[in-house]
Amino acid sequence: MAENNGDIKGGILRGLKKILFTSSPGEDPVEEATPENKPAPAIIPPDKPVFSPEPAGDHSEEGVKEMKLRIYQVLESLNKPGCDFFEVWNASVEMGGATSNNIKAAYTSLKYADKTLTKEKMLDTGAFYISSLSKVLDAETVKRQQEKDKLISQKEEEKTSLTKEIGELEQQLVSIQKRLAEKKFQSEGINQKYEPQVSDIEQKIRSGHTSVNGVISEMQQVVSIIQKEINQ
Repeated sequence: MAENNGDIKGGILRGLKKILFTSSPGEDPVEEATPENKPAPAIIPPDKPVFSPEPAGDHSEEGVKEMKLRIYQVLESLNKPGCDFFEVWNASVEMGGATSNNIKAAYTSLKYADKTLTKEKMLDTGAFYISSLSKVLDAETVKRQQEKDKLISQKEEEKTSLTKEIGELEQQLVSIQKRLAEKKFQSEGINQKYEPQVSDIEQKIRSGHTSVNGVISEMQQVVSIIQKEINQ
């Protein structure tokens, strides 16, 4: 009995690996699908899926594999001793898929290994596993939602800060542009401000030259007369 249960437990792990690590389109398969190991679709309740299908292109390949590994570890930790829904599911997968005939055959075979296996036990444990996985998913969703909300909050805070800084810089820019316009206006009017004074000085210089040259000319005439007309 113990040896049979050990073989069954080993089988459940192999079967679940086939289900959880089935290759996606475009990637190398983990195992070649044959009638003996072809993966079966995950069993889910009709009103709520345990795990939604992965949208194509929404997650990286490594991220999907990591999540599948975590699901596998959760399933492994949930597996109860003895034969129940898990072992029947796995055995049907080993037979080629969780079809009606394979599930019936698996149930019939496993009932010899564990006399406690009944329809009611399979239904109860199946509901337990589904409910447990759903709770794990809900808890994980809450955790990820909290992480998402935190990131969104950080984004909004950073956006608000940047918006404030942009507003301040725009105000500074308006002030600088106003000052720039004033300086340009002053630069354009600089000639009008200084030209009259410059012209006045130039006129004084010309007048000074004219006056001084006139006096010098008279003085030179006097000097010339003195040289010619005055004897010692």
